[in-house]
Amino acid sequence: MLPLEGIRVVELTTAWAGPMAGRILSWFGAESFHIESPTRTNTWRSNRDRPNPVTYPDLDPGARPWDRCFTFNSQNLNKRSLVVDLKNPMGFSVVRRLVAQSDVLICNFRPGLLERLGLDHATLSKDHPGLIVIEMPAYGLTGPDAGFAALGPTMEMAAGMSAMIGYPGGQPTVTGPSYMDPIGGFNAAAALLTALHHRDRTGQGQHIEMAQVEGAMQFIGPELIEGADVPPDGNRRADIAPHNAYPALGDDSWVAIAARSDAEWSVLSNAVGGKQLVQDPRFVTLAARKANEDALDDLIAAWTRLQDRHAIASHLQAIGVAASAVETAPDLARSDYLRTRGFFTTLDHPVAGRHDHPGLPFHSDIAQGSARTASPGFGEGNDYVLRDVLALSEAEIAQIMASGALADTPEPGT
Repeated sequence: MLPLEGIRVVELTTAWAGPMAGRILSWFGAESFHIESPTRTNTWRSNRDRPNPVTYPDLDPGARPWDRCFTFNSQNLNKRSLVVDLKNPMGFSVVRRLVAQSDVLICNFRPGLLERLGLDHATLSKDHPGLIVIEMPAYGLTGPDAGFAALGPTMEMAAGMSAMIGYPGGQPTVTGPSYMDPIGGFNAAAALLTALHHRDRTGQGQHIEMAQVEGAMQFIGPELIEGADVPPDGNRRADIAPHNAYPALGDDSWVAIAARSDAEWSVLSNAVGGKQLVQDPRFVTLAARKANEDALDDLIAAWTRLQDRHAIASHLQAIGVAASAVETAPDLARSDYLRTRGFFTTLDHPVAGRHDHPGLPFHSDIAQGSARTASPGFGEGNDYVLRDVLALSEAEIAQIMASGALADTPEPGT
């Protein structure tokens, strides 16, 4: 039995952060319903107005591209899709009744949406005191910035991270893959698990405000406490030298190398330049290496640029030096390290086909989770909600369907 079996989750979410929170709960066995709109699909189903072919299996969008987009299909395992028009009174009634039979409501839209819908915690908790509602605004539910929209990169900027990322004299930059989105999801999942534990002991639900920018600040906690600006310095660190990513054989191919002590430097320097480099006074101590870091990086780069990055990393790891190939997405998909640890699960999707799906980066001896079903097709869970969850009569179902409240394909132009 999975640890969250019997817990029901309703997701008013889109893109990555909110769905990631629901993904974690469903990984542990919760029944999660991803609410979607027939007129405004989840941005990760459509992948913008002109989808890139690389987002589809075999570069083919097919007849139902919204069901084949890998961005959505990578993040919504184990879930059901309920496609409902919340502006339609019958559609709203379906969601309202579903929430009444649920334990958790997740929302990662701008503040005020739940109040406008009548699905805010203050309203719902009158009849459902055990309900846990979490909202995931970028900048909090109140305050001067509360109404601003945000994406992962803008949250990195607002948190102060971007000012530390870049090269000396260059512009601030961001990590690249909207890192704050999944981190927001992990923070939200942790808060929800804590709230569920609290409810087990007290019977009380909660309204949780999880401001994602505040959650992002954990990554620069020491710098915030120190209270001093941290100038960008590329990949270098004040307490380690060398510490950098070096060019390797091939186009845009890199290997990360660090010598964390004088002893590690001795081993690395012998591999790079032999006894002469080991004894070079410019590099014998950390202070000397920091004083001559440009020359040090040039020497290592001259050694790495004609070799395969994986071969370099394997050799240096074998002799006790911290090193890793800077891996691409195909590298990770082929990774023996990840496969040996059971990180991938092969799942069948009725429209997208059979593919490996990545797991989640945590393990527990007492609370394992799993990927059990592929991401849902658009509106795949409509009938299940009406008949199995809400147990509506055939007459009610016919009335709801006739009203146009539910759909299994997006409206044209969305």
